[in-house]
Amino acid sequence: MISRKTLVAALAASFLSAGAGAAEHVIKGVITNWVPLVTYAMPGDTLKFQQMAGHDTETIDGMFPEGATKWKSKMGEEGFSVKLDKEGAYIFKCNPHMTTGMVGAVVVGEGAPQNLDALDAALPNVKLGKNMVARTIKKMREDLKKTGRLK
Repeated sequence: MISRKTLVAALAASFLSAGAGAAEHVIKGVITNWVPLVTYAMPGDTLKFQQMAGHDTETIDGMFPEGATKWKSKMGEEGFSVKLDKEGAYIFKCNPHMTTGMVGAVVVGEGAPQNLDALDAALPNVKLGKNMVARTIKKMREDLKKTGRLK
């Protein structure tokens, strides 16, 4: 028969391990930039947006993995969180500051994102801030190369 102490310890361990491995990544709105510009995460991780006074965050249509949930915060929504459920690259923006460069990238999973070609294909559909989106994708690719994820 299992002792009460052993049962309590086993239950506590199972509750603690249920969230084990998932990480929280903080992205800050700093003037008109996202810091960091490129965030690396794993499926199940969470993004938390801070310093959001005067900012919002929203995924750009066609610039996140197929089947992934898009997101959109309210203006100034401090601590807005997103759970990342699919591997790939996500490109997001701050609507009022997109044309000044407030576009960021999240790479979910190991290695190079499988949707890089889809990002390139969706770029012509971006109406506002297209150059800033292209710049972010370019910087993400450079970072992927620097970290050995992309050749």
